[in-house]
Amino acid sequence: MILTVTFNPAVDLDFIINDLRPGGRYRANISQRSPGGAGINISIILGRLGLLSIATGFLAGFNASYILDFLRREKVSSHFIHTRGETRINVCITDTESSVETRLHELGVEIRESDKAAFLRGYERTLSRVGIVAMGGSLPPGVDSSIYAPLMRSARNNSIPTILHPREDDLEAVLDEIPTVVKLDYQTPRADEPQPGALESFIARTRDLHRRGTEWALASLSRNKVAFSSRKGVWLAEAPVPEMRYVYAVEDALLSGVIAAMQEQASFEDIIRFAMACWWECASHPEKFPADRARVAALSPRVLLSKLE
Repeated sequence: MILTVTFNPAVDLDFIINDLRPGGRYRANISQRSPGGAGINISIILGRLGLLSIATGFLAGFNASYILDFLRREKVSSHFIHTRGETRINVCITDTESSVETRLHELGVEIRESDKAAFLRGYERTLSRVGIVAMGGSLPPGVDSSIYAPLMRSARNNSIPTILHPREDDLEAVLDEIPTVVKLDYQTPRADEPQPGALESFIARTRDLHRRGTEWALASLSRNKVAFSSRKGVWLAEAPVPEMRYVYAVEDALLSGVIAAMQEQASFEDIIRFAMACWWECASHPEKFPADRARVAALSPRVLLSKLE
């Protein structure tokens, strides 16, 4: 069982249109609604890959009911703390003409000290039921990066691996607690090619992370290239197709693939291939989540791997 933590959940509204221009009025070719936030996304994707998870975090208002109902239908267990206000809404508009995504995100509800205390109590109780903890994404008002330390220490004290994708602003606080797997951000996955020096910077940084105890680090470098680093070496994974146009939630799909393959004790290279296939499948269509495991598995052998060191 995997525990996913979403500090700042959302209802995601996704619109797919042709040729977006400022001031225009458009009817969406495709529109869809889904729960959002890194941990929730990972739970839904894991479910479609055949793994069980528990989703936790903070929810509020009418949107909480929608998110909980969606998770039930996806067979994801939940243990959220309910607070005052209304869970935020995020909007993503994808222009198929230019392959550009425009995103609008609300800040989220204010989290009180009593909410945080209740969340921490529930988290401690849930740890006895899980084998991996995944967390990350944005933090709502009232919550800062100090929330990571007690969560990660409790997991470590119970010999539970932690998988993290924090905001860049919270990264140092996270790295001090030695996550098992960490997703780093060097540039947006929308980029067509890696920025000069990004790969070299990633390699240098991950050497230090491995010395401190982190087992895996990964970073998206472009639309179809992801770098993976462990004590066994550094690899570049590439999806050999140009049509990877939809990058919303692909990084959550990537981490879901890592988690699923690790849970199933796959080999080092097979973990990379399966994770990259999750990214690839998610990015190849406008729907936010990978459809099912069969489609991911079919792509996994086609991932190109290059060992860098």
